[in-house]
Amino acid sequence: MKRTLTLTVHDLASDGHGIARSGRDVYFIPGALPGETVVAEMLERKRKIWYCRIVSFEQTSEHRIDPPCPHYKRCGGCDLQHLEYSQQVVLKQQRVTRELSRQGIEVEHWDAPLIASDQQWHYRRRARLGIRYNKANQEVFVGFRESNSKHLTNIDVCPVLVEHPALDWKAWRSRLIQLEGITRFTHIEVLQASQRLVLVFRVLKKLTANDRKKLQLWAAELAIDIYIRPDDEQPLESINEVISPLTHNVLGHELSIHPDYFVQVNSQVNQLMVAEAKSWLGAEAGSHVWDLFAGHGNFSVPLAEDCIVDAVEVSDEMVQAIELHARQLGANQPQGSDQDRGLVAHKADLSNSDSLSSLPDPDYVLLDPPRAGASACMVELIARKAKRMVYVSCDPATLARDLKTLSDDFDVERITILDMFPHTHHIETMVLLVPANKTRQGRKKMMNDRLKTQSSKQVKIQGLKNTKEKGASRGKSKR
Repeated sequence: MKRTLTLTVHDLASDGHGIARSGRDVYFIPGALPGETVVAEMLERKRKIWYCRIVSFEQTSEHRIDPPCPHYKRCGGCDLQHLEYSQQVVLKQQRVTRELSRQGIEVEHWDAPLIASDQQWHYRRRARLGIRYNKANQEVFVGFRESNSKHLTNIDVCPVLVEHPALDWKAWRSRLIQLEGITRFTHIEVLQASQRLVLVFRVLKKLTANDRKKLQLWAAELAIDIYIRPDDEQPLESINEVISPLTHNVLGHELSIHPDYFVQVNSQVNQLMVAEAKSWLGAEAGSHVWDLFAGHGNFSVPLAEDCIVDAVEVSDEMVQAIELHARQLGANQPQGSDQDRGLVAHKADLSNSDSLSSLPDPDYVLLDPPRAGASACMVELIARKAKRMVYVSCDPATLARDLKTLSDDFDVERITILDMFPHTHHIETMVLLVPANKTRQGRKKMMNDRLKTQSSKQVKIQGLKNTKEKGASRGKSKR
């Protein structure tokens, strides 16, 4: 028998699900919005958390809209299309604010969000879709995973992917069914570069000669590049006989990329982000800048127009890309100007706390870590005392943790969110940090010391109280 409960949603979880409370339990309700009252079926309980589904609405949010994508109800690619876009941005900023507050970091003023207001759709230039062949029905499925499921949802088109004639997934199902080794195909990766669209097929076993020929014909017909990925350990194998060089534009620089490189999925917001980060740093000509977790040089190359940039990255491929871009920058600079600007690649594992010890002191720092944050870099960042730091984060929780570590030495001067992923729960945040105000720093240290003293006294008093109670208890038992 179904168990249902009428619940009022008060917030959104980090994955975009509505959150409601009743008694001591918390209820996660996919598709529900703050302010809505729903009848929810309780599906599964883990500890004090119930996972539910909506049975019906008793009151809907004024911000609820009809999702424009025909696949939205089943596809797990987006999770906020039912919420009007301006409110998506508001709720994302509120979520970051909550995470910071949990760490005792209060932000008085937020900069306006960096959004591509004219490009809420067809913004995603990189994605991965699944492929599955149903032998019984001789049917090919191409699409994204369903929400909270391993099943694929067949899609015809995706309104958040870039527009291109080759991204017609209904047509690809008709093509793929013709392959002799269709059971070997598991994924399609999409990358839109400046020059060409690239499709990378994950194939479990070697292609037959006929299948290779078909893929070559389709690549020529659609004017795209096709690669095969045998597995994660082996290099990509090109299907095209002639492969185009791939680049993407960042503030006028055509940066060389490869289908395996990490590239921000939203080209327009990426341009806004890099321009704003460069402006916030305000690095003077000839100053030294650290670019940590530098990738292929998304921030490094524009910064190196005016400064000496030490770009730190762990991936061999990314280090080689930065070295290539450094040579290109050097070739494009006037003679005699290389003393006060340039780009130097450093291979280092930034999860190791000693990885930055050999670098010269920076005047400015930019860091764009993965979801795990940059906890191993904190000691060096505090010790080096840069004039300004810009921290770009894709995870509000690890950002808040790292800012807490830095909070005795740096103040948050500016902060904004970047909506790199419209219609999803994903959030990017950018923070400008400056050395802490000495008066505020001293006052904060005094308050912390006072709190520690009070806490220590409370512990001692509680210890004495517990000791007396134990003694009284023992005496009573003896009597």
